[in-house]
Order: sequence, then C-alpha cells, then structure tokens
Amino acid sequence: MDITKLDMRVKNTKADIALPVFILSMINIGFNADVIAADKPLGQINDNLRITGEFRGRYEAYDFFKPGPAANNNNEYDFWALRGRLGVLATSRYVDGYVQGEYSGVYGLPNDAFATPGGALGLGALYYTENHRNTSPSDVHLKQAYLNFKFDPLGLNGLSLKAGRFEVKEGLEYQTGDAKFDGLKATRVSQRLLGTFDFAHASRNFDGVSTVYDQPQYNISISATRPTQGGFNIAAQDEISDIDLFYTAITSKKDALLPGTEARLFYLYYGDERKTQALDNRATSQRPLLSNADLRIHTVGTHLLTVQKFGPGAADALFWGAYQFGDWTNQTHQAWAYDVEAGYQWVGLPLKPWVRGGFFQSSGDANNSDGNHGTFFQVLPTVRLYAKFPFFNLMNLNDAFAQFIVSPTDYTKVAVDFHHLTLSERNDLFYAGAGASSQDNSFGFLGRPANGNSTIGELVDISFTHNINKELSWNAYYAHAFGGSYVDNFYRQKQDADFAYVEFNYAF
Repeated sequence: MDITKLDMRVKNTKADIALPVFILSMINIGFNADVIAADKPLGQINDNLRITGEFRGRYEAYDFFKPGPAANNNNEYDFWALRGRLGVLATSRYVDGYVQGEYSGVYGLPNDAFATPGGALGLGALYYTENHRNTSPSDVHLKQAYLNFKFDPLGLNGLSLKAGRFEVKEGLEYQTGDAKFDGLKATRVSQRLLGTFDFAHASRNFDGVSTVYDQPQYNISISATRPTQGGFNIAAQDEISDIDLFYTAITSKKDALLPGTEARLFYLYYGDERKTQALDNRATSQRPLLSNADLRIHTVGTHLLTVQKFGPGAADALFWGAYQFGDWTNQTHQAWAYDVEAGYQWVGLPLKPWVRGGFFQSSGDANNSDGNHGTFFQVLPTVRLYAKFPFFNLMNLNDAFAQFIVSPTDYTKVAVDFHHLTLSERNDLFYAGAGASSQDNSFGFLGRPANGNSTIGELVDISFTHNINKELSWNAYYAHAFGGSYVDNFYRQKQDADFAYVEFNYAF
C-alpha cells in the first residue's frame, strides 16, 4: 500500500471522525463514573433501565483481481470505517421497549475501482457506488425501535409479540448457553438466507412484527417484515417497502429429541417488486423490471446440528438443506442447496485443536431459454459468514472446505480455512453480493458470465480474535485467493487477490 496516500486519507477524514469519537468518549466517561459510584454493570441505570453502546473501528485493505483492458480498474486500495451505536432498554413485567441509533461512516473509498468491463473490484467499490459515488459517506439513522409484549403474566408462558424495527437472524431463534454449540449455530447455521449483514458498516434491519413461543423443548418463531436499506448502503434509515418477507421456524431444542442435538424446520417467503431488474443468465433486454413481473420465492428448509463427547474430545456434525419454488419474474423458479459438515476437537490437549471440513452445493441454471430459473437464490443473507473474503456468495456454487482452529488462551482463537470453489453450472453466472440494500438503485447481487469455465479457484485465509475483557476485543484477518479457469479468463491482468483488515470492538 502507498503510505503517503494512506496518510492523506487519514488527514482528510479527521474532521468527520472527530465528532462521533468525542461523543462516544464522553458517554463512556459518564458511564464509567456511574459504575465507580454505584458499583453497577456498565450502562445499568437501575433494575428496569439500561443504556447500551457499541463502537467499532476497522481498517480494510484490498489487492483485488484485475481485469484488462478496462477503465477504472484500480484494484489496490484501502479505507477506514467507524460505527457507533447507542441504545436505551426499558423493561417491565408486561412489556419491554428498546430504541437504538447508529452512526456509520466509511472514509477514503476509491472512486475508480468499478471497472468497465469487470465490475466491482472489492467491497470498496460497492460502498462507493451504493452511496451516490461518495468517497467518504456517513449517516446517522434509527437502527432499532420496538416494543416487546410479554404474555407470561397472563398465563401464556413463553409467548411474546414484538412490533417495530428489530433484527432478524434466522437460525438463531434461541441460545443454548453452551458456548461451543452456540458458536457453531452463529457461524455455520445462522443467516444463510436472512440476516442483518452485521459485517457491513451499516447493518440491515427489519420493520414489522414478530412473535415467539418459547418452551423448554422447542421454540416457534414467526415474523412478517420488510427490510431496511443497509449493508453497502450507509443510508440505512429507509425501509425497502417493495420487499415483503415472511419467516417461520420450529426448532427442537438441544437435547429435546436426541442428546446434544437440535433440529429446525423453516419456511421463508420473499416478494420483490422494486423498480429494478433481477439478475440471471438471460440477456439484459429479456429481463423485465420487478415492478412489472416480480419475484415470489418460497423456501422450505431444515438444519440438524449435533455435538457429542467422543474419546478425548468432542465431535460435531451439521446438515443444512433448502428447496425453493415460485416465480422468478416471468420464469418458473425451482432451486436447491445443501451443506454437510463434520469436525472434531481435542479439548484436553494444549491449544484445543479443532479440525472441521465440509461440502456445500447449490443449484445453477443450465439453460437460459427454457422458461425455468434454476439458480439458488440467497435472499438477504449475512454473506460474510460463509464467504469470509466475500468476492463470491452461495449461489451456483460448490464449496469444498477444511478448517483448523486453535485456542492459545481462553480469550484467543486462531483459525485457518481452505476453500476449493467451483461453479455448479458453467452456463450460468458467477454470483456475488448480499441482497437488496437499496429501494431501487440495484438488485443487490452481481453476476458475470462463466463462459464455459467452472473453476473459481482456491481461497486460503487466517483469522485472529482476542477478547481483551468483557467489553473490548480486536480481531485481524488476511486472505489470499488463487484464481482458477474462470478467474484466468475474466481477470486478464491479475489472477490472484488479497484482502486484509484489523478491527476493534467495544460494547457494553
């Protein structure tokens, strides 16, 4: 990276960064004074009132694949981002209320990294184009504001109804309290199809209603919502009113049917009639606007997760599967995806080594002129959980992966991942993106013709996480992608890519 360029970017963004940093610092000083005086947890005013806060700072650097010849093909750049959240939670016997605001700022984005031809050269290009070609966009918006009505006092134990703006993370309908089990749920089960995309600097939220019936043996969750903007679009205040979502799941809790095992059945409906075009492998002129022929996609699926003590450690296994049907504009939609994984951790050994591996496959579309659409649709996912270097997503994809994890201390984790990536159908597109982030500006997914090439390549990465204390943590990530036949054919000037970031998080 060019250090001189980096210094200039830092100087140019000091004014933008100073205000949110100052506000959060003053808030933190006030809360710490309250803790010293009253010996209460940070932010806890009394038994019924709590202040919550989060602050995240991240530096990202890219050395992306490079197409050529092309205009605006800057593939090497870096940028900074800050995100601050402040909330107030009030609780009572009958109802809880929560209001949370969010500041999102991204500084020093490249203005020449969306190649023609070639498309986005890394996430910096997506932030730039989704935010009206602003190199340092920032925004303050309402993240959450809801009332949660509790029916336990009326004799309906475990029943609640939430209305307003809130988060939806499918697959995380409840927590077991087992750190390892919940960690697998959070990183290998949840949000494959519907989530907040919290890795982005302005997260996605949902306006609507949600009801939960939680019992010792099972959990039933139902929500009817519309998503907000967010993700790569920093202006996350507005609701995307032309998208309708309905999600329901019944989860047999851990140990209810089998020891160490949980199972979920779910249904997800996605309806989209925005004034934009859906992305598929037809010519652009053959794809109608969603406002004229919308998407109506139904997804039914399941997951089964188990962790079992075995020998000197613990074995884990996961199955996830989904089938889709409905209307893809003026085509009939039928698609599928599945994932199988297994692992073993030697809990009694130093570093607690953990080896995992698996295979994911999703359907693609082999024929763009038969009136049928067969590409698996990832809806509104937290894509970065399953594509840590998110130049791809889980559409028309085969992903054979292995993972090695060690824990040098109780507060530190290091993970090394390897992925071999190929396309399911070489007559389809190579897809990327995380779903709708704007009302009409873009569909939310990108795609490029495979042109008969099926091998995307290999991805090797390393993740480091350290929890300094209960409130403060930091993590670092580095990935290198080796291009295969698809990359070699499309990115003629550079067939490998690098992505790295360092991030600090403070939450109370």
